[in-house]
Amino acid sequence: MKEFIIKERSKPLLLEGLNAAIKRLPTGHVVLPMIESKYAAIKAGFGGEQQLDKVFEDYSFPIKHRILHDISLTSSTCFQMDSLFITPSYAVIFEVKNIAGELTVTENPPQLIRTLDSGQVNGFMSPIAQIEKNCELLRDWFHSRNTSLPVYGVVVLAYAKQRVELFDTTIPFLYPGAVPTYIRTLPTEPPLLDDVTFVKLTNDLCAGHREFIPNPICSTYPINKSDIKTGVSCPSCGFLGMGKYMGGWHCKACNGTSPDAHKQAVHDWFHLFGGKMKNKDCRVFLQIERQQTANRILRSMGLHTRGANRNRTYEMNFRK
Repeated sequence: MKEFIIKERSKPLLLEGLNAAIKRLPTGHVVLPMIESKYAAIKAGFGGEQQLDKVFEDYSFPIKHRILHDISLTSSTCFQMDSLFITPSYAVIFEVKNIAGELTVTENPPQLIRTLDSGQVNGFMSPIAQIEKNCELLRDWFHSRNTSLPVYGVVVLAYAKQRVELFDTTIPFLYPGAVPTYIRTLPTEPPLLDDVTFVKLTNDLCAGHREFIPNPICSTYPINKSDIKTGVSCPSCGFLGMGKYMGGWHCKACNGTSPDAHKQAVHDWFHLFGGKMKNKDCRVFLQIERQQTANRILRSMGLHTRGANRNRTYEMNFRK
């Protein structure tokens, strides 16, 4: 990571939860198409954001700056920015869109309309309204810290094959490769923040970030706990139901082994069900019999514990 990128982008937690559901729901389950569609949309969005990340990683800007990816702050309300580029003279919020089809942004009502080749039409929140709201909230966040910086907003279309029809707007719509040129057009003199204030502000931005923790999948979608297939998934072939042996886990489907395949299974449980895991929950989900084995597994995972002995429960902190 380059030193000016002070907050990296991480894989969305919701993507992991949806993947756990796709892996563990039976074929033909009524909710599966909905979950697969949501998974594809989030994966596409994450992939689009990574296209912008590459530009920032590869390009050297001749100005003092810091970059924060996927940052969530609280002003009068919570708000999330795909990427924030900040200098002592200004800040730029980048909102990345990776949506297939012909795109039309309307002014009244503010909306993004997507038309697929099949003729299917879908409506989304206007990226212009979204970026304008985020700019206002960031200005308020700065103001609460006795700081005043110009805040610009940019919508980034992840791929040049995306086409969009726009009304007359002051919000730039750019492809990733055009971002450095745009940044070079912004005024840098005089700097509004001295070095000490700039460092403090960027530290405050990092400290103010709060990771978005999605609700458990089974409480978001109509999925019964009994619908979920249990077992440890083989890292090599995906078979559910690896067998436990002294040195780890063995897959009877491909004959592969893994010393720690249980870790992903425990993560799956928390993504799917949330809350507190008991020893019995672990044994049922991982398909193991001995309480001592489940205890060793849970204690090895750095989970937060409450209670003792039979009343002990385990919680996963996704903000770590």
